[in-house]
Amino acid sequence: SSHCQLKSPQRSWRVVARPRTMAPLGRRIAAVFALLAAQGASADCAAGTCAAEAQRSISKDHLLMQLNSGVKRQRTRSGCDPATVSRRRRDAEMCSCRRRTGASNLAPGQICGADNTIQSCGDDCPIGWPQGNGVMVAAGSWCEITAPPAEWSLKTCPVQEGTTDVKILTYNLFWWNLFDRRKGDGRKAGKLIASSSAPEEYDIMAFQECDDRHRIVGDAQAEGLSGEYEAIDGGRAIAIAYRSSRWNLLDHGSEDVGEDHRSQYYGKRSAMWVRLQHKEQSDLVVFFVNHHGPLPVSHGGGCTGSATAHHIMQVIAGNAHTGDRVILVGDFNAEGSSSRIQELDTRLHRVFSGTSMGGVDHIFTNCESAAVSTTNLGKGGSDHDALSAVFRF
Repeated sequence: SSHCQLKSPQRSWRVVARPRTMAPLGRRIAAVFALLAAQGASADCAAGTCAAEAQRSISKDHLLMQLNSGVKRQRTRSGCDPATVSRRRRDAEMCSCRRRTGASNLAPGQICGADNTIQSCGDDCPIGWPQGNGVMVAAGSWCEITAPPAEWSLKTCPVQEGTTDVKILTYNLFWWNLFDRRKGDGRKAGKLIASSSAPEEYDIMAFQECDDRHRIVGDAQAEGLSGEYEAIDGGRAIAIAYRSSRWNLLDHGSEDVGEDHRSQYYGKRSAMWVRLQHKEQSDLVVFFVNHHGPLPVSHGGGCTGSATAHHIMQVIAGNAHTGDRVILVGDFNAEGSSSRIQELDTRLHRVFSGTSMGGVDHIFTNCESAAVSTTNLGKGGSDHDALSAVFRF
């Protein structure tokens, strides 16, 4: 009746190992259970202690070796109370986190530290994901998430009036066709970017279906794009390029937020982000998010519907700070009438949408009045619209 009680497996029980498909830790655990089954291990928990029967016991050292060789122990930071952390994880893991790849669901006032432990952030904190007892969306799947309260949104701009123009671009490059099959078609996409960059140069550019971020930036520069740019790979064929001569990179990351439906499956879908500080106006920080949404277009339910929108908002809330100007762009693979976009419309301001594919490329922000111009630049060899916007912050 103690916590360490163990019942011996039946003699007929066995483990069938598939070495090529089982993870290393899984194989070690299977080996332990195989030893238990073979030797008919049992445990005596009399008086609240566990002593293996001598005549049937397996080597304790061997057992520990099997387990310890595959387990990385995580120490929780002193002062973190698991009971205060609202997360769907075991108590032993409640005070641990993973920077850039899963720390966005932390409550206000918490951050994921450099040592991968949940810490208090003091006065310099992300917005934080609202805690509550909302409706569970996509229940039972890896992307299940509790919806935030209906009244929660990020539609408030930290500063209503500004003087600094920030020019952005979002562009699905149709890479497999335009670059792989047509070899860039005479740098068509690069020409579109360069020709639309004047008189203001692009501050931040988001690319979807981008297999080589340096190739597209190089093509644009070869066609006349000026300025110095750094390009960041977000994985899953998305990338962000920012004007490094004007902006300092404070942080960046990427998280999975959705997944294609099995009827048109290519994989999981992510949202990547950068947090940029203006070099001449230190109080101007832009939190910029690039997303390529799950298929089929406008599909709802599971990891393709509103759950994707909630996860995107969780990424923003978990990494953007209160004073940040938020811009969310991308090919969402979702029309304005879809559950994804309708949900995002309740949390952010949608200031522009494209027309191709029924209108699946969008630009959102927390500063609606700051969007002083928006432009549909056409396709430039792609099958999607390239969209541009200028914000005055």
